Order: sequence, then structure tokens, then C-alpha cells
Amino acid sequence: MLKELLSISEMAKLRRITAETLRHYDRIGLFKPAYIDPNTGYRFYSIYQYEVLGTIKELRQIGMNLEEIKFFLTERNTEKSMRILEKKHKILQRNIKELIDLEKSINEKIENFHKVSKEGLFPGIKIYTFEDRLFITKNTKISNDLELSYGVIEIENMMQEKAPLIASDRLGVLIEKEDLLSENYSSPTTLVARTNYIKDTPEKYVIRVPKGKFVCLRHYGEIWDRRESLTQLMTFIKKHDYKLTGNALQIVQVDISITDEPNEAMFEIQIPIVKH
Repeated sequence: MLKELLSISEMAKLRRITAETLRHYDRIGLFKPAYIDPNTGYRFYSIYQYEVLGTIKELRQIGMNLEEIKFFLTERNTEKSMRILEKKHKILQRNIKELIDLEKSINEKIENFHKVSKEGLFPGIKIYTFEDRLFITKNTKISNDLELSYGVIEIENMMQEKAPLIASDRLGVLIEKEDLLSENYSSPTTLVARTNYIKDTPEKYVIRVPKGKFVCLRHYGEIWDRRESLTQLMTFIKKHDYKLTGNALQIVQVDISITDEPNEAMFEIQIPIVKH
């Protein structure tokens, strides 16, 4: 038999929410029962309140908090409702964009991690072609772990992506061409991070690395343990009659963001070259 008044459990079941949620809505004055039994204190809701409760549920689904919903339901009219929904829609659009960017970043990390795990420390020196890349930097020279730690904080604060550095091949240092030619391999280097977004970033903090061929070698160990690898690379370049075309990059492939084993830390040195 159809009835107008429903118990709190019946209304909760109809709307697939909990009875405690309805009690909370009552306590804060958002959704009051149609009738409260004076003897038992039991709450009863009218079937005609079903749609109002549905509106509350849907507004929660689009991200409104309870105070916003309370305001929305007070003295409603078409113009007021439209303004509130348009504002919430803009927020949702922004959140969706952030989630899309985050998904893209995570997918990139997974692909890179699979690549690194599969290849590991590949034997010998390889030549790869990289597309145009953008890096940001604070142009601060670093030469030890303390300076590196503070430098990473600066770089992270500059980046506009979500979770840009964890499990990625973005963070690294720039090794000056002059230092390579003079074999000054332990000189201070510039911390950089590859990025997809430079909007609002001052030009002085942007480094553009053009598309080209790079002689590459991966090595395990600390970021400063590069002398042997650089010696191998420079010997290879001279032996095969290549010419350096710019500064080298030493890019993190595996770091403490994905392992706490120091012997698993791995970097790739990339030196841009052309044939003489």
C-alpha cells in the first residue's frame, strides 16, 4: 500500500544513503523531516520530499559542500540557480583538466619506468635522437647534496605540472660544453628539469634543447660519480670524429622517489653531437 510518510530507514533506502546522513542533514538544518513523533522522537519524511533529497545528492556529486547546498536551496530562483551552477561548472572543468594532466604525467612515468626496468644499465654507449625539449632552471650552480636538495625544492615550486618529478626522467643537471672539453668533470653544474609548460615562466629560467643526436651512457651511483662515464663518452666522441654541439645533460632515471637502495640510483648522460 502506498503511503505518504516514510520512516528514516525507508527514505534512506529509497535514496541509497544512510540513515545517519539524514540525521546529520536534520541537525544542520539542511533537510528536515516532515514530521517528528512527539512521543518517540522518530523522524518521518514525506514522499514529496524525495526530489529535494535527490537534488541534495546530485549537488554533492558535482562537488558542492553542505553549506553551498544549503545556500542553493534557500529562496531559489532561476537566475540564482544558474549563477551557482555556472560557477560550479567552471570549477569542475578546471578539476577535469588537472586530472587529465595528472593522468598524462602518470602514464609518462609508467612508460619511462617500464623502459628503464627493461633496459637497465645497457652495455656500452648508444646514440639516440631526441625531439625538442624544454627545461626550466633557477640558474643556480650546485656541487654537493645539500645544494642539490635545496635546488630541487626551487625547481618543484617552479613547475606547473602535477607530481612532475616522482618516477620520471625529468630532473637532471647541465654540464657545460667548456667543462667537457677541458675535462673539468667535477665543476659545479646547473640543476634543470624538463617541462611541458612554460607559461608565465620568465625566459631567463627557460632552456631550449633542440632536436638532435645525443651520445648517451647510463651509470649507477651518485650524481657526482660521473668522471668515468664522461671519460668514456668523450673518448668515444673523439674516436668516431664527432663534434659537440652544446651542453650535456645528466638526467635522473632512477632515484630515491622509487627506491631506497643507493646502488639502484641511475643516471643517463646525454651529449649532443654532429659529425665533423
